[in-house]
Amino acid sequence: MNVELILENLSCANCAQKIEEKVAKLPFAESVSLNFVTKKLSAKVDQKSYSAFVEAVKKIVNEIEPEVSVLEAPKEKPMISIGEILLVLISAMFFVVGLFTRKEGFALIFFLVSYLLSGKNVILSFFKNIRKLQLFDENFLMTVATLSAIFLKEYPEAASVMLLYKIGQILEDVAVNKSRKTIQALKHLEIDYANLKIGNIIRKVNPKDIVPGDIVVVKPGERVPVDGTVVSGKSFLDTSAITGESKLFVAQPNDKVFAGSAVVDGFLEVKAQSFYKDSSLHRIIEIVENASANKSKMERFITRFAKVYTPAVVALAVIFAILPPLLFDQPFKLWIYRAAIFLIISCPCSLVISVPLSYFASISKLSSKGILVKGSQFIDILASKIGSFLFDKTGTITNGVLSVEKIVPVQISEQEFLKILISIESLSNHPVAKSILKGIGENSISFSSVQDLKEHPGRGIEGIVDGKKVLIGTKEFLQESGVEINHSSEVSSELSYIFVSCDMKFCGYVALKDSLKDDVKKVLNALKSFGAKIYLLTGDKKEVAEKIAKDLPIDGIFSELLPEEKVKVAEKIKLENKGLGYVVFVGDGTNDSPALSVCDVGISFAGSASYLATVAADIVLLDGKLSKIVELIKDSRFTRRIVIQNIVLSLGIKFAVMLLGVFGVANLWEAVVADTGAMLLAVLNSLRVLKK
Repeated sequence: MNVELILENLSCANCAQKIEEKVAKLPFAESVSLNFVTKKLSAKVDQKSYSAFVEAVKKIVNEIEPEVSVLEAPKEKPMISIGEILLVLISAMFFVVGLFTRKEGFALIFFLVSYLLSGKNVILSFFKNIRKLQLFDENFLMTVATLSAIFLKEYPEAASVMLLYKIGQILEDVAVNKSRKTIQALKHLEIDYANLKIGNIIRKVNPKDIVPGDIVVVKPGERVPVDGTVVSGKSFLDTSAITGESKLFVAQPNDKVFAGSAVVDGFLEVKAQSFYKDSSLHRIIEIVENASANKSKMERFITRFAKVYTPAVVALAVIFAILPPLLFDQPFKLWIYRAAIFLIISCPCSLVISVPLSYFASISKLSSKGILVKGSQFIDILASKIGSFLFDKTGTITNGVLSVEKIVPVQISEQEFLKILISIESLSNHPVAKSILKGIGENSISFSSVQDLKEHPGRGIEGIVDGKKVLIGTKEFLQESGVEINHSSEVSSELSYIFVSCDMKFCGYVALKDSLKDDVKKVLNALKSFGAKIYLLTGDKKEVAEKIAKDLPIDGIFSELLPEEKVKVAEKIKLENKGLGYVVFVGDGTNDSPALSVCDVGISFAGSASYLATVAADIVLLDGKLSKIVELIKDSRFTRRIVIQNIVLSLGIKFAVMLLGVFGVANLWEAVVADTGAMLLAVLNSLRVLKK
């Protein structure tokens, strides 16, 4: 089972990293991920081990960060604690009085009171961690650095450093909490209630209590609670929460509507087709929140770097405190002071927080545009060099809404032919089946029950209708099954053909026509401008594929492919492009799962909530607009730039202060201001992703 726990009061990124590492070592926990931004700890745990897991997590958290509470449900907290602000103000007051007190003894008392008031939690955590041998966190670093200053009788420095550190902590909490609230705004789209219609009574219920088949009433200004079909009423729908598009759509009887869509005017009665947990909106929130488990190379690098960086800087501080006085007869007081500067600047929090925050902000921003990214690693890939884009044809570069051009029965009545088509195709979710049904839907044809239904991906479908074995699919599918096809009609390269046989005898065909999406040429040119090659992969005939691709900037066409053959082509292109860049597959999801999985990144279009739950794609576009791919790549590159800026900014400030400290230019309070400033600048820079 998937377990989610909230670590309330978690504000230390370094500690979060340690908690995640320790929990990951528990024998009954798998896929452990701690998202510092949402404070959510996720893991896969056997149901029998749930209680043991929660207790183990509480124990680990208590060892590393005693002030953190482990909750099974999140609780709203004020952004700033009034008590903490009062404590800082009182501490600042004592510090200022100490500065203006002429008697050294009284000044010392004021400075120490200021120090203890602002540093109480830091010092207590330091001694608790010492007992547990938990070293190298910010509590250890700040306490040792300030105690060193007190030892050197630099009382104003010690008090000012702890006071500034406390102020910095509050500012950091405000910045990070603000980013959390901005990023988690998607969570607030969850629906609080549903109007369940029972007979002539409307009852307000929890959306989680709705079951398929229930009728819910949606009033103006309310949002559809579950995916379903309109049974009565008419209204404009705002689907921006789902697709990111602000365009309004008319919803009327028989139209499908998705959870999260807002009713603008009028009333709708909707028949639920799914449970709330399977609805589009809930799936979107789930995908975005779980995305942090798939970490980018940059995030993994920062995690490894943080493990080495702090101990290395502490070791340097010890060396600077001891060697110059011993080797060059320098004063111990001077070099202990300079070593304390190293300790203050050695916490990697600005990196540990800002890098994951940038990626998570990007994933949240993209979700608001109707682009679901299942992990920051895919943002990293799309921001890098892409060698090739592989496009499926039907439903990807074409509209996928095939129109029926001709229905030609052979040696069978039209009524019987249509009956066979409707009976079989009504049981398939394939776009071709839906197009055929739509094309003949105006005819009032009854349909028969079907036995032994079997789909052959990329080839066709078969079943028993009224005792007759029926095959519907490609010409090759029927011929390989032993059906002789006498198709003497003129074949058009602009049309696709679906053939039908009854009891192994050819009994007719359906001619279908597709059209290119409006923006396809513009999008493909934009992708080529990124330096990528474009390939078209399709199951259609060579003539049809070439006709479609004639005016498009396509580098290669692979036609008449079965789903498993698309995989082979994708693997071949990956091998040929090795070292030239990543390979991205773009498909509508129908029969594309193997190819989506084998490429470096798989991008697909979502057709329904159930599709969101099972799709093999790494990135899901919630509408059919290809232009979203260009937007996705641009946003990914912007995010990568922000991440690199944060790394350069944080390390640049830290190394500059270290260098200035060695030469005696920087002092302790300047070091803490620089450290806190680096953190705040990095967090604020990360939030630029949300404004893009």
